[in-house]
Amino acid sequence: MIRSSSFVAFLMALALAVPGPATAQGLRAADARPGKKAADPGTPTAIGGSGGLVISGVDVDVGGKSPGDARLNGWREAQRQAWPALWARMSGLAPATAPKLADSALDGIVSAIEVEREQVGPDRYVARLAVVFDRVRASSYLGRYANLASSPPFLVIPVLQDAATRQAHEEGSPWLAAWSRLRAGETPIDYVRIRPTPGDVILLNAWQAERRHLFLWRMLIDRYQVADVLIPELVMDRSFSGGPVSGLLIVRFGPAGRELGRVRLSNRAGDVAGLTDAAVREADKLYVAALRAGNLLPDPSLIEEQTPPAELEDTGPQFDAGFEAGAAAQTLSVRVQTPDDATLQSIQRTVAATPGVVGVRLQSLVLGGESTLEIIPAVSLQELRYALDQRGLRLDGTQLRRRAAGETPLAPVVPVGGEAEIEETDAPPPAQGAPKSLLPGGKG
Repeated sequence: MIRSSSFVAFLMALALAVPGPATAQGLRAADARPGKKAADPGTPTAIGGSGGLVISGVDVDVGGKSPGDARLNGWREAQRQAWPALWARMSGLAPATAPKLADSALDGIVSAIEVEREQVGPDRYVARLAVVFDRVRASSYLGRYANLASSPPFLVIPVLQDAATRQAHEEGSPWLAAWSRLRAGETPIDYVRIRPTPGDVILLNAWQAERRHLFLWRMLIDRYQVADVLIPELVMDRSFSGGPVSGLLIVRFGPAGRELGRVRLSNRAGDVAGLTDAAVREADKLYVAALRAGNLLPDPSLIEEQTPPAELEDTGPQFDAGFEAGAAAQTLSVRVQTPDDATLQSIQRTVAATPGVVGVRLQSLVLGGESTLEIIPAVSLQELRYALDQRGLRLDGTQLRRRAAGETPLAPVVPVGGEAEIEETDAPPPAQGAPKSLLPGGKG
């Protein structure tokens, strides 16, 4: 029979023998999980959190009088290398511009050292380490960049379009898996990522990112306790099964889907996980740049009741929606020839700059074929056609194309109920099917 004291000593030795990430001075890691508690099936679970600011992949090769002394020298050297890297990340400046800090000051703002790989000799220490800075204490040395050390919490809805399938929090999405692999401390953005329950999959679906229903967004903001929403969208294009894969990353912010930038990526080896991980890093760079420029300010209307209910309408995606002349359309899906990405971006910019267009989104991308755009107009269909025509685009039904050279421009649209009165004349009747609003003076 084993005595209790011997048994405790045996358990301690066994715990020390189990390999795992080491931390300096017994401090917790950046992404430490909270203690277990009774799970509430109705409460969503978030991944990550603020945590610390992590600078990973710091290589050190130092000596010492003993193995312990060499390890301590390696940890201090890692701190010295990690501070300029953190300064560069937060400020966008060169690492050489970072303020010089003494080892005692670095000891005060570093909360942990994580060992990624190490080799310990009698008088030498070779390792790759991750340095975890405390967000609050490091802010005192970041000066005017301190506000970037911790952003407001943002809910992430990672939308993936793979062939004809759009998904967000559905199980098996490689885009969702890539976002879950991002460590919270590796970025100043506080990404709130959800371990989805079946209810979360329904609420945070891909089409939710397309909706403008303010009441529903307020409910989601309150449910997940966030300040606003980030919508990184990845449009994936596979050459063939197991072959090269490419993707178009479109980074959006807020329920309105304001675009912050886009990046095209490719992986010739067909490594989907490698492509999605690279896309996450590129999306994070764009979000950090937007945060630094002050373009990630939460929308106060998501928190406070500022808009009368009568003025709010649900402008989510409409399937098989019909549009009548003279009536304001909520959304309009159009097909456009896209031989290359440059043509698509040019048409998107032209449509977005057209008067009367609230927004434009890419619904499906087929390079070398027909892509689908969703246009959100604030005017009637005829007024939209005329405005697009003035920009050199011709809308024929659901087909959007460049106006051909020599093609007659459309006549201006006369608003219904204007000052002009319709009088009976002996003029010949208009051609069959010609809209009255397109005739000079609106006469029939």
